[in-house]
Amino acid sequence: MSRQVTEMDFRKPEFRHEKVEDYEFRDDGAIVRKDRWVSGMRQISSIMGNRGGFEIEDVVSQVLTLKGNWQDADPEEDPAVDLIDVRLSCGSILAGCERTGEFAYYWPFGTIELTAKDFGADAVEWKLSYTKPTQ
Repeated sequence: MSRQVTEMDFRKPEFRHEKVEDYEFRDDGAIVRKDRWVSGMRQISSIMGNRGGFEIEDVVSQVLTLKGNWQDADPEEDPAVDLIDVRLSCGSILAGCERTGEFAYYWPFGTIELTAKDFGADAVEWKLSYTKPTQ
């Protein structure tokens, strides 16, 4: 004896027993859970060793620390701080680049000047430096 076909038989297996109100369309048309951002943040928080409750600001700070606080070098965004370290596209790091003006940094060891044209090109990342160079 065969059973009667139900609506569930027409659903994809991954959505078969899910509630419609828990899902939405993503911009690219895919069907995704509405709580994916919350679930993702909880998962990242757990990976970072947090148990129980957490503040998003604290998790972001932990991830930045893990990442090394490196920021993408954007030619449109001057870091606007007195001392930065710069990672070049070859992987080299210029530690202790001093700000000399608006979007202008100087690395004294190689007498290298960095400006907006270098950011996003050869200079790929930057971070706040804690090392004042000595000559």
